[in-house]
Amino acid sequence: MRNIASPRRSANVAIVGVDKKGMGLLKECLHAETSLPQTALSFADAHAAVGTLQANVVIIGFNGDVGQAVRLGAELLAESPSMTLVAYADASDNERIKAAMRGGFREFVVLPDDSELLRRAVRDAAYAPVADDEDRAKVVTVCGTRGGSGCTSLAVNLAAELCLVHTVSVIDLDFSMGDVATLLDLQPKRHIGDVLRELDRLDERVLKGSATVRTVEREKAKGGFHVFAQPHEIIERPSAVKGDDILRLLQTCADSYNYILIDGGCHLDEATLTSLSVSDLVFLVCTPDVPSVKNAFRRLQLFERLRVEQDSIRLIINKYDKKTAHLSLKDIEEKLNLKVAAVVDLDEKTLNQAVNEGRLVYDVNRRSPAVTAYSSMVDLITSDTRIVEQKEPKKSSALSWLFN
Repeated sequence: MRNIASPRRSANVAIVGVDKKGMGLLKECLHAETSLPQTALSFADAHAAVGTLQANVVIIGFNGDVGQAVRLGAELLAESPSMTLVAYADASDNERIKAAMRGGFREFVVLPDDSELLRRAVRDAAYAPVADDEDRAKVVTVCGTRGGSGCTSLAVNLAAELCLVHTVSVIDLDFSMGDVATLLDLQPKRHIGDVLRELDRLDERVLKGSATVRTVEREKAKGGFHVFAQPHEIIERPSAVKGDDILRLLQTCADSYNYILIDGGCHLDEATLTSLSVSDLVFLVCTPDVPSVKNAFRRLQLFERLRVEQDSIRLIINKYDKKTAHLSLKDIEEKLNLKVAAVVDLDEKTLNQAVNEGRLVYDVNRRSPAVTAYSSMVDLITSDTRIVEQKEPKKSSALSWLFN
């Protein structure tokens, strides 16, 4: 995910060795800062659980065995030096405070007296820079040049290929007519609107709890990806969705997955424009006909005004049939001044069956040329290969009249 200015973030907090009374005080203190687990972890389970939760703040109880608490803190810091450790106790004690400080704990707090101290430590951890920004998710926005271009089908089938090895999410940002859930035959209990309403407490735990899981099975592999779908009913005012809210959602996703595939549909609104501004790659999906190529030309002009980097754009020609295509690949490249990155050959029978049955193309016909294309497109996402644009379009093309 491209690095840009961040709105408010939320720390991911784990709590170890704290009793019910302490949990109540911690929740009362931090309810406005982040979402806390319902119960504390035991010392025996803490080491593995903290890693699974990807916590960046760990509050450890110092009311019992101080040596045990210090040893756990040392183990956690050895694996994650940027982690914020906080010691919690019922009462202040000089010896315990010294032990905590020597053990690398950032704060020693007694509640409610040190509430502000604890809140500040959690806020600082939330805003701390990610240690390895390059390890954050790669964001790919798939947008179509017009309705029926096939960007939704492309997004979900690419996710199915990627999820066999990586953690993947698909976000449906088409607030007008998004149909990712329909194409996958899913009945989400929660949709993207529910997630956006919980931004004040959004962290990885809340995020993944709001996702719908689509499992993927192959002969020698099994996986699945998370879907953040649109509701079945149309949102009355999609224009009311704020770009900052979409950015907040994408930043949390970027800390939670390896790859994020965004179905941007063919409508350009604030949600889609925000995703374009932070995407590592933009897949512009075009069919080989005059109206679609004309719209692709307009999209590229808009991308330039939005300062979308040229070398992040991948031109995908979908539903291509060499015998019946109105435009050749050469014509399209010349007039868009952009190399074709990938071609998905037309397989109308398989695609229609997949769409109508809510299945992946591979599951309908693994020998479909579309499956081969999806597999090759995975390399476009996982590698850093750049597609070099053409420098001088040929003015003699029969399509010149269309782009004057």
